[in-house]
Amino acid sequence: MEERTAQKRDKIKNAVQLICAGILLALFLVFSLLKIEYSSDARTNRLIRSALPLIFGVGVVAIALVRMKIKLFSKPQRLLFLLPCFLVAVNNFPFASYFAGESVFLSPTAGQVALFALYCLLVGLFEEGVFRGIVFPIFAEKLPHNKRGFLLAFVLSSVLFGLVHLFNLFAGASVGGTFLQVGYSTLIGGLCAFALIQTKNILCCAAVHAVYNFCGLLLDGNLGLGGGVVFTLPTTLMMAVVGVMVGVFVLWKTFTYPEDERKLLYRKFGITEE
Repeated sequence: MEERTAQKRDKIKNAVQLICAGILLALFLVFSLLKIEYSSDARTNRLIRSALPLIFGVGVVAIALVRMKIKLFSKPQRLLFLLPCFLVAVNNFPFASYFAGESVFLSPTAGQVALFALYCLLVGLFEEGVFRGIVFPIFAEKLPHNKRGFLLAFVLSSVLFGLVHLFNLFAGASVGGTFLQVGYSTLIGGLCAFALIQTKNILCCAAVHAVYNFCGLLLDGNLGLGGGVVFTLPTTLMMAVVGVMVGVFVLWKTFTYPEDERKLLYRKFGITEE
């Protein structure tokens, strides 16, 4: 009798999750496609349009993580490994361009700053939930449960994150700019994956992603709160130097990732090893 009651309860829970996920997915698609005017101010309207669908998208991803039994929300570990990640994220701000007066803030209001911060946070939660919370564990499950399989899952999930940005071509982005974005998005995907494997917490890599976007898009003339020339030679060189230094460290620590840590990570992915 108790077993039958438990099964019935599980069926109800499963149905509720699927219905909620379906509703949230529908809202995500509707608000992504509709061009609703939320404000007479163009910048505010653009920020609301960008952020609103992601609220529903994050809900869909959260339900998926629960259903997959992903356990990446417990107390984070090895927080010191986030320092090099945040160094890259903060360095994504065009310091050289800004202090040279080549890029400027265009008098954003406090509300617009808050909306922009919310947008960056939602992008971090949504994309990290998908690629580090879902895609990475799926690759880890399908590939051999050993060091080689782990490294391959790490790389493939990062590369796939980069390749998804090819869809920007359909939105009218330039070919050269899109392939450049694919390249650095793959690298940032690897950085966020590094944050995940070290902290074992999806919110940590979402925070790295959010700060990276916040700093990098802050003076962007499209989604950001500023304008001007952002990627000057000094800015690019500064980003490249910091990126290479951190990249070498990330590669070293990933290739020497302890086997006991890998097994713990896989248990949090919901992967049972013999």
